[in-house]
Amino acid sequence: MPAPPDFHVARMESLSLAGSGRARAIRVPEEHRAPGFAAAYDFDTLWYDAVRIGGVVHLVCPRLYDLRPLLDTVEADGRRLRAPRVRRSRRHEIATLAAPKGADRLSLALGEWRAECAISDDSAGHFAGLNASLHISRDNRPEWLADWARFHIAEHGLEAMLVMDNASDYPPEAILEVLAPTGLKRAVVLAVPQPYGPTRGKSGKGGAKFLQPAMLNLARLRFLRRARAVLNVDIDELVWSHRGSIFDAAVKSPLGLVSFAGAWRQPPPRTAPPFIHAQHVHTRTGEWPCPTKYCIRPDGPLRWAGWDVHRPDTALPVGLRPRRDMGYWHCRGITTDWKGYGRLEPGDIGPRDASTAAILERALGTCALAGPPHK
Repeated sequence: MPAPPDFHVARMESLSLAGSGRARAIRVPEEHRAPGFAAAYDFDTLWYDAVRIGGVVHLVCPRLYDLRPLLDTVEADGRRLRAPRVRRSRRHEIATLAAPKGADRLSLALGEWRAECAISDDSAGHFAGLNASLHISRDNRPEWLADWARFHIAEHGLEAMLVMDNASDYPPEAILEVLAPTGLKRAVVLAVPQPYGPTRGKSGKGGAKFLQPAMLNLARLRFLRRARAVLNVDIDELVWSHRGSIFDAAVKSPLGLVSFAGAWRQPPPRTAPPFIHAQHVHTRTGEWPCPTKYCIRPDGPLRWAGWDVHRPDTALPVGLRPRRDMGYWHCRGITTDWKGYGRLEPGDIGPRDASTAAILERALGTCALAGPPHK
């Protein structure tokens, strides 16, 4: 099979139970479900992707709950497979099947209902040896992704990006178009059409967001496990460091891991959206540090650990602290405000931070204010 182009769209080999009469149970008590919970819940996805690595196939799944026995009936090219080994995490599961080497399709039957999918190829060679980042994105302005790339190329030596696009209003190719001129060596946009999942209600409970942690671990298995180092932050988060490249710091770390906290940055007063990263030169008053993010060496001492949003999915050594010589700026205006948190509303704007402004200008250049001023 020929190597894929340096910039390309990838797709998952998913299996949905829609129409089978079976559906994922809800484990969240009704009193903790926010409005719209059922509409956002993923009832039907049995697995997001089936990926062959060596002699086994990994099924990356949402939490299975009462659907777990269905995996014991999976067939490869019409042949029943042995029951899989299943590794369960808080919000996703990974099942490992020993499939015949030549098998290229999986199937599942429930009575007269039947569904099947192909098996995805191992794509880790595409990112081998590169400083890479991964992101889940939905409806972000494409220029935001381009500016994020340019900043981290300039400041850290970023070489490749994996963007998992969750059914944006534009095609995945639109992301590739803006990333291609940035100086990246490679970029892949993975099309992810499944539901993101319901977010937490006002009580702080009631979330059932299976997609994001599952996608982080699909990224680890299928695409990034041979990368030099991987940066896990969002498009609205710009990483700074007083010690050079964040990727070099992760590679040199005894654990192959560096974690770091964030702080909010905001555009100047009296400016209106749409904002851009380079405008975020003001602090935000009265804020606690933002949760930690991290950069990890996939082949390091934590290579068997899963990845989660704010840290690897494993116990870390007691006393491990976020680094003080690096961190990230959480750009408050780089958002569609999809969570309804009012991030685009002006307020609590602190003083201009000269250090932030200097680094943004160094990496992104000077900018004009985007949009007219507020009256």
